[in-house]
Amino acid sequence: MIKNTINFFGFWLLGLICIGCTEATETRSLINLLLIDSPGDFDEVWVEVNGVEILPAGIRGSEENANWVSIPYQAASNMVLVSALVNDTQLLIGRTEIPAGDISKVRFLLGDVAYLIKDDIRTDMSISTDSEALLELDVDINTQSGLSYDIILDLDLAQSVVANQSGGFDFVPHLRVFVGTGLSEITGTIYPISIAPHVLAISATDTFSTLTADDGGFLLSGLPEDEYEFKIAAPTGYQDTTFTLLTYPDSTLTLDPITITLQESTSP
Repeated sequence: MIKNTINFFGFWLLGLICIGCTEATETRSLINLLLIDSPGDFDEVWVEVNGVEILPAGIRGSEENANWVSIPYQAASNMVLVSALVNDTQLLIGRTEIPAGDISKVRFLLGDVAYLIKDDIRTDMSISTDSEALLELDVDINTQSGLSYDIILDLDLAQSVVANQSGGFDFVPHLRVFVGTGLSEITGTIYPISIAPHVLAISATDTFSTLTADDGGFLLSGLPEDEYEFKIAAPTGYQDTTFTLLTYPDSTLTLDPITITLQESTSP
């Protein structure tokens, strides 16, 4: 499955940060909810975001007596340009403190509005009736007291925006949730910056993808340790670039700048 990343709730474990030293604080963890995007072939994709809910463990670590914790997205507008959440751009949905322990579920809360813009034309999208189920994911996140955690919500736009039989589009959200512990990322810059190619990391079991930002930079995050075929799928007129690389836990692989070349013209 190709996964396009949006920096919505990208919950990337940016690090473990001490958040207090009082007795009350030392029994709690700070949770930051971040959104990122894996974009598709559209100029813009806008989605109404209401917030996130997380389910910490209840008394004695049981889910049965656990209560959902709501983190609303509080901004001047709830409409978010998710297609702009590329490279290292992330959207902070919100943050909260919870009792230290396990988090077993994350629920991404969308509103009723989603639309895309292509060639300056706005097209409203119907949101799937299954969206609530698709946006509630099981996770296994253990938090320790006095530390801060970034949870990344990676919204895959390429998979989420689906053409329908009437000629329009439906929004069927595809979401991935992770923290950075034990995972890796690949970053770099691709020239010329104007071509905005698709950037893919393909393993034997999965595919991760993104687009470059306005400055040509890209970031593929949340990758398990593995061997990947790294591919730059260039637009028409340019040559694709493919090579093999390895990723390792808790690491960032920074590639040298890559210049995409024009395809050689063939004589008739």
